[in-house]
Amino acid sequence: MVKISALKPYLPKEPQTFCTNPYDVIENEEELELKKNPNSLIHLILPDGEGDEKYKNAKLAYERFKDMDIIHRFNTPSIFLYRQESNDFTQQGFILGISLQDYEDGNIVKHEHTREKPLKDRMKHIEATKVAAGLVWTVYQSDQKINEIQEKIKEKDPIFDFNLYDYRHILWQETDDKIINELAQFLVKKKVYIADGHHRAASAAKFREIQLKKPNIEQTENKPWNYLLSYLASDDQVRILAYNRVVRHLKEDDKEFLRKLQDTYDIVPAKKAFNPKSKHEIALCLRGNWFKLNVKNTSFDSRAASLDVSILQEKVISPILHIKDIRASDNIFFVGGIHDPEELEKYVINKRSTLIFNLFPVDIKDLEYIADSGDVMPPKSTWFDPKLLSGLVLHDLKDK
Repeated sequence: MVKISALKPYLPKEPQTFCTNPYDVIENEEELELKKNPNSLIHLILPDGEGDEKYKNAKLAYERFKDMDIIHRFNTPSIFLYRQESNDFTQQGFILGISLQDYEDGNIVKHEHTREKPLKDRMKHIEATKVAAGLVWTVYQSDQKINEIQEKIKEKDPIFDFNLYDYRHILWQETDDKIINELAQFLVKKKVYIADGHHRAASAAKFREIQLKKPNIEQTENKPWNYLLSYLASDDQVRILAYNRVVRHLKEDDKEFLRKLQDTYDIVPAKKAFNPKSKHEIALCLRGNWFKLNVKNTSFDSRAASLDVSILQEKVISPILHIKDIRASDNIFFVGGIHDPEELEKYVINKRSTLIFNLFPVDIKDLEYIADSGDVMPPKSTWFDPKLLSGLVLHDLKDK
């Protein structure tokens, strides 16, 4: 089961100029451009400064947003429905609080490990600012009755409707206790799965742990830090794109590398750039030449081991390319969310890398199965698209 909570959040006055992509997908060039706007969320989520100074600057930015009425508080407990629309894809889900006790109890299910460095960064950020501005993306297994509640909320006029990052963003606010309680009852029997935002979730859980250890804590259930700021979507409202591997340097000649790949894959030369059509098919671009790789042995010990990212790591990246820790190596980086294989090819032709593994996306059902089994997926396995805006709803964590 999971327990949800309505929020008393801060909302931006001008979401189109305030909101941004999540902090961890913003490149340096975009960051610099966003920081030209003093009223952008960027000053809270990616503050200037070195060491502890940047966390102090994040706190100052949050206080300034409140003092200047750039964001304003809604004191009526609310949940929200957030919809993103484009010509080729639409998704929607609830924004609400989910009990962090459920995270501790395993009802909010994880599919990847957190890393010490980014977790420490998020912990320092949340301790300094006492606010959650980025959404933890969670999913539930599709349920028609829950989906009907979304449609009921959409009968109202939205409070936000604007365009940003090539999507139309629409936000509805729901304050009716009857509808909120109805949703809560449906979710009592549900597990939810973290799709994106493991470090945000883990830092929120650790922040709660710190609060619970403070003396004279009473009536903790309604404290805002008990709840994780979440985007909760049906698993049929999710699009996962490939998370591809780009290798900068190959230490052996191309023929020897391809010969070693034959232990794991059938290799067929391709005439041009292409995307793989199914699981266990990989498109390899080696110095501008394309090859189709098909996995030879499709018998695996676990669902996690059957993922193409797992096979690549265990059979190629670690033993052949000698990259043991893909998070730490300078010889590999990751490109997610690109549909056009010719755009991927430019990483070899124009950016002087050597090879690209263009992968077929992981299926959401694989993610759920692996999470339920207690197993984990390799780092950088999934790229969820489109990204959820940060700053639409800000969850203040201070005790009231």
